[in-house]
Amino acid sequence: MIIRETDLFKGMNFKELQIIAGICSEESYLKGTVIFRQNEPAKSLLILAEGAADLIVQNGGTLTYEITEPGEVLGWSSMLENGRYTASVVCATDLKGVKIEKEELDRIFKLHPHVGLKMIKRLAGVFTRRLSSAYQGLLMTSRQGAGAAYG
Repeated sequence: MIIRETDLFKGMNFKELQIIAGICSEESYLKGTVIFRQNEPAKSLLILAEGAADLIVQNGGTLTYEITEPGEVLGWSSMLENGRYTASVVCATDLKGVKIEKEELDRIFKLHPHVGLKMIKRLAGVFTRRLSSAYQGLLMTSRQGAGAAYG
């Protein structure tokens, strides 16, 4: 299963991975399907297995980040207390993924706090990569505009 290859679960032993696998379900979505909507309560997370998704953030403008790598985590807000999705996720292609419901994740965190702690630490790595990518995109955009002269 894809969870072994997901950064969120790296460093977990076989028993810990079995606990996580017990709350996973395999899901399939058609191209164009909206999986999550920005600002809605975060009820589940999805680990990309096959296909591509667009992560869309709207806040005065629109930023789209394409997710194509198997093992990428979508809907991480479900791991946080009273989380709301920070972006919408729309299938760019037909997509397969592994879904974990927030309620099940919360139950695992209560029963096995060490598993929850490992996952939260790994989640920080997901944040870091996405933030770095966003920064690089902004820098490239600002550099492209800096050289232009008008008038």
